[in-house]
Amino acid sequence: MNVLLAVDESCNFKAAAQILSQIQLPADSNLYLLHVNPLDEWLRLGTTGRSLRMIEQINMSRAAACTKMRHVLSQMEKTFLKPSLAVHSFVTDGVPGAEILRIIAEYHIDLVVLETRRRSKVSSFLLGSVSEWVLNEASCSVLIVRGKTWPKKSTKGLNILIATDGSPDAKEAIEFVGRVGFPPSTVLTLLHVVRKKVHQTAQLVTTDGTQPATFRKLAEDLLKARGREGTTLLETTRKTLNCPGLKIEENLAFGHEAEEILKAAKRTRADLVVMGSRGLTGLRRFLLGSVSNKVTRHAPCSVVVVRQSPAEGKNQKNT
Repeated sequence: MNVLLAVDESCNFKAAAQILSQIQLPADSNLYLLHVNPLDEWLRLGTTGRSLRMIEQINMSRAAACTKMRHVLSQMEKTFLKPSLAVHSFVTDGVPGAEILRIIAEYHIDLVVLETRRRSKVSSFLLGSVSEWVLNEASCSVLIVRGKTWPKKSTKGLNILIATDGSPDAKEAIEFVGRVGFPPSTVLTLLHVVRKKVHQTAQLVTTDGTQPATFRKLAEDLLKARGREGTTLLETTRKTLNCPGLKIEENLAFGHEAEEILKAAKRTRADLVVMGSRGLTGLRRFLLGSVSNKVTRHAPCSVVVVRQSPAEGKNQKNT
């Protein structure tokens, strides 16, 4: 697996580094650390004077910024040192979003990791044009990292919420979870949402898998045929997941998809939400009501939006 971690000088790298250390990448993976010196900042400096002295000062400032970030990236490399993981780093000049997308295409990236900016005081919307640009345009899966949301836990495991609707995108998200590893005490919560009409009341049915017949009957009593189809999907998904030793719970919700996923993230104190990218690619990314867009913007935790890997069937490129 090829993973790109975009490093912004203004962000706290610890959250991204921590979640990457907990997600156990497959053997022989490549991790690329990238920092982009924003070209527009240097252009703004250039408008304050036209003398050769000013140009020299700009060049010296750029060189100093590059040196500083190369040192930061070299220190970061040490935190990821593992026999099965090759780490590479880049420092470039340019437009951050465009450079990230270029590296994704050039190195056949499977997963790009970005940290969010701070949240607005009047809105929980995701701030940061770079994150949204890459989320909308990247051909690979995107992990949006937020810092710690919940109080310190007693276990090192993760609480992971996996939203599934049986679509090809959702199946790709399930395969992503199966390809990577997690700490032993991790809890996986599978969530399927049966969409309700405005006048209907939201419902939730949950099980740890020990009483599937009772779970199925309760879901069918409450939601009729759609409840039966939902429990079948959750059972199939559980069997598909290759996560031996991890606790798996099944949740069947009756409501609106994005709202139920966000409520489940809070209820389970999720560290990570995993979901497919439907509604974020092509022209559909402009549909502000898309489930993945709403969840990514409003989730209290990190979110990975999974797309089919561009590197599938191709040779991985190494530096």
